Amino acid sequence: MSDKIFTVQAAATITRPSDTTAYASGDLIANSTTAGSVTPFSFLVADADGRGVIYSCRVDKSDATAAITSARMHFFTVSPLVANGDNGAFQPTLKAGYLGAYDLAIDRKFSDGYVGFGVAVTEKRPFKLTTDVVPLYGLLEARAAYTPVSAEVFTAYVDIYR
Repeated sequence: MSDKIFTVQAAATITRPSDTTAYASGDLIANSTTAGSVTPFSFLVADADGRGVIYSCRVDKSDATAAITSARMHFFTVSPLVANGDNGAFQPTLKAGYLGAYDLAIDRKFSDGYVGFGVAVTEKRPFKLTTDVVPLYGLLEARAAYTPVSAEVFTAYVDIYR
């Protein structure tokens, strides 16, 4: 790894299912109600040696109807499998590759949606991916009750020191 430090921003998007079923604290916000079909956020962030440190996280949502007062983005170095789909209990099946999480209040309203910035829940841990083409992954957990709109789009951004 070079002795120079620089940053890169990566973005990933999911579209939640076409329903308006309310979330409870601890529910997974995902692209599918079927556990085996959940696709996590996928961020291409590593450099040639696969190293980096997540130093910030932001999540935008496409609808300006309701804020999410509390959410948590969990990060993994391997694609996480979940026991439930969207709106089920947040329950990854393995702890392998878990890096930590950022708490978010997606509460800054604009005419075209909401924005929220995260605060690290855990120490900002360095990661090492197996190659430069393997992404970092994220899963979004509701940490308070939230009533979504149908097919709402969530875009997550991570800033990485590498």
